[in-house]
Amino acid sequence: MAILVHGTTQWRAEQIMAHGPDPDFIEPGGGPKAENFSTYLENGPFILKSPREYALGKAKNFPAEGGPVILTMDVPDEIIDLTDLALCPRRSGVIQFDRGFGFEELLAAWPTIAKRIDPVEEP
Repeated sequence: MAILVHGTTQWRAEQIMAHGPDPDFIEPGGGPKAENFSTYLENGPFILKSPREYALGKAKNFPAEGGPVILTMDVPDEIIDLTDLALCPRRSGVIQFDRGFGFEELLAAWPTIAKRIDPVEEP
C-alpha cells in the first residue's frame, strides 16, 4: 500500500470520494476532459507543483467549490504498479492513472480504498 495525495477543492474531493475519479470531468467554463487522475506519493518528490499548491490554485480559480483540500488515499501497490510508465515512473513521485494503465483497476477497488479529505490552510 502507498499513500497518494491529490490537491483539489472541497466540492471536487467530495465528488471523487463518492464516485471515484472521473476521466470525463470538464472544469466549469469548458476545456478538455481530465482524461486521467493524477496524484503524488505522499512524500513526493513533487516535480511540478506540490499538492498544496494545486489545491490553492484550484480554490483560487473556482472559489465557489468550498476551498482547498487534499484528498488522501491508501492505494494497493499492485494497482499503482500498473501506472509505472516510462514517461511517469513511480520514482518521479507522480502516480497518474490512465485508461489501460491502472485507471479501471483503481475504480474497481475504489469502494474498498481508505480515503479522507484534509483542508489546506490558505496563506
